[in-house]
Amino acid sequence: MLDCQLENEGNPDARRNRERMRIKGFREHMEIQRVKQLDKQGPDSWFVRKFAVGIVAAVFAYSYYVYVVRLCIPMVRMDDSRLGARAQGLAYLVIYHFLFVMFVWSYVVAVYTQPGYARDFVPKTGPPQAEERYIDVVAGQPFEQQQSEDRTFHHARRGRRESVEGDSAAGMDERESVQEGTETDTIEMRERRRRSLAPSAADEEDRLAQEDGGTAALGPDIASAILQGTRPPSLNAAVPPLDQDERDRCQSTASTTLGPSSDRSALASPPKAHLRARTPTRPESSPDGALPRPSRSSGAPSYLAFPEPPDDYEPPKRLPVERIPRNAPVLTEQYRYDAREGLVRPYRSHRCRHCAAVVLKMDHHCPWVGTCVGAHNYKYFYNFLQYSSTYTLFVWLTLVIAQTLPLGTFSPSTGRPYPGVDGQQVAIIALAFLFWLFTFALFAAHTRLVLRNMTTIEEIGMNRTKQRERAALNQHYGFWQFRAKRANRREWDKQWGNIATEGNLWWLGSKRANWEMVMGMHKLGWFLPISAKPRGDDGLSYVPNPRFSDKGEWRMRREWPKELQ
Repeated sequence: MLDCQLENEGNPDARRNRERMRIKGFREHMEIQRVKQLDKQGPDSWFVRKFAVGIVAAVFAYSYYVYVVRLCIPMVRMDDSRLGARAQGLAYLVIYHFLFVMFVWSYVVAVYTQPGYARDFVPKTGPPQAEERYIDVVAGQPFEQQQSEDRTFHHARRGRRESVEGDSAAGMDERESVQEGTETDTIEMRERRRRSLAPSAADEEDRLAQEDGGTAALGPDIASAILQGTRPPSLNAAVPPLDQDERDRCQSTASTTLGPSSDRSALASPPKAHLRARTPTRPESSPDGALPRPSRSSGAPSYLAFPEPPDDYEPPKRLPVERIPRNAPVLTEQYRYDAREGLVRPYRSHRCRHCAAVVLKMDHHCPWVGTCVGAHNYKYFYNFLQYSSTYTLFVWLTLVIAQTLPLGTFSPSTGRPYPGVDGQQVAIIALAFLFWLFTFALFAAHTRLVLRNMTTIEEIGMNRTKQRERAALNQHYGFWQFRAKRANRREWDKQWGNIATEGNLWWLGSKRANWEMVMGMHKLGWFLPISAKPRGDDGLSYVPNPRFSDKGEWRMRREWPKELQ
């Protein structure tokens, strides 16, 4: 044994500090890989992205060998080991080759067609503004000019105050003169600013309400008359003149009293002549003789003219559990800006971490085609699912029939010994069944998505909203209260609409319109991997559902356009 080993054997600290290999668990390994994937900036290697494509090509090439060479050709040659007649073998060959050619055609087109990357169609721009400006003019004057005037006024006032406080050698008289000059300048600036603003009638009401809230409740004409010491013409005959003491008391206490206590009743209920001057009467030809509803054009004060609800207005019903949809501003440029590529993502586009690019109308990253499924290759991917599910189902059924039904034909009387079970055909039976389950499930799921005009990513967001709603209902209602939950959901649909149609941001109004946008209007393109004609899904231009706001937030039914309610 070496000397260093002898020293370590005698030193327990060295053995304790020695690094030992630790076997990582599966979850820990997957978490490490996920963190590395998130930190990765570039795309995956070409071998990783196309590895599954090689597996698919190998499996289907092997299936071609087993089905044609080991099943159909013995039938055509009428060998002793055949599992069917010659006509059966010929029919199998024709149908199989048609499905195989369609499968290979659609698969090659789906693999070699790019999904559409935003960097090839959208120019690079800087980050959008964090906050949009909606107010340009306030009180007839530009907003920037008002800010500059306020800033100048405050700076002048602060400078004069600092100069007055810092002049310790000046006397009291000089300091008072400076303060008087400051107040004079302040009054002049306020007067000049008040004249430049030119307040309107609404501004006059706000000013009166701030100066004297009690008198402003009687209206702008009466309140202004009280504060100025005059009387409105409508009250000349009903209200006696006020002396200076009573007018000062009204202004100091913000009271609504206009005269002595004996005349308060006249002010509490104004004369009918005043009411007739402000409220129009119904014409004499009216059959019912009822008074009309007051409106803004009737001459009533603005603070009393409330908009009348429509006749068919029905207030929303209060529910035990309210629907709170996920309202993310998905249509705004701030939400869609991608800082890595420096561009504003088009509608329905997302960034793929495997391709390290923004994909137009990204559905998902499919390893079986070696790329993302987006706007430009989604139709070909759907055609591939059509023929792959049909091909695998045909292979599975015919092989099962060939292995089971002709067993009675092998007997000593016919002189044909039973060749035994072909292990390669059994393997293809198992593989064909597994691939059929997988492809048919994808085909059914994407058929539903096409009819709804949704992507897989958008459906995941909708399912999360459904899960939150289901959890809210289960938290409020008991497990057995199925009718109450169903009634609550019906009320949700009355107030908001169905989450799969009206709650879908890209719903076009009908399933036929959704289908034709992706697959085209020509029916031949529905079954062949050719471009849709006319092509409506370019990945750049989409029309949002009018039931949503400009930011992409789902609105209640009463806020929809009239023709959609």
